Amino acid sequence: MASSLAVSPVRSGAQAWRDAFSALKPGTAPCYGLEGPRWGEVREAAIEFLDQFGDEAATLDWSTLDLFGVHPAAGVIRVDYCGALMLSGERVRAIESNRILFGMTTYYRDVPGRPEGVPVWEFTR
Repeated sequence: MASSLAVSPVRSGAQAWRDAFSALKPGTAPCYGLEGPRWGEVREAAIEFLDQFGDEAATLDWSTLDLFGVHPAAGVIRVDYCGALMLSGERVRAIESNRILFGMTTYYRDVPGRPEGVPVWEFTR
């Protein structure tokens, strides 16, 4: 007998990131420290990253927190918890296995002792 359960497609890391990030409202800061124009800049840069590098980031095993992490209570005010895309709103120029290159800065994901937060879309005020 055939099952009546619907099969839901498995989403890739990149598609899951796109879905979760796209659900954040453009006019509403998702966490502390991303108010006003800064949120717009970070949001636009992250969407551009997902369009250009999202699939590659998933292939290189970048995690949700590596990219979109924030402190669970302080948001981006605690930069030591922040993922690469939550820090500046700067556009990504290239991605490698252990770093993301922006204009004049580089984010390294293999920093020993970096604390883990929550994805920005799970932040609650």
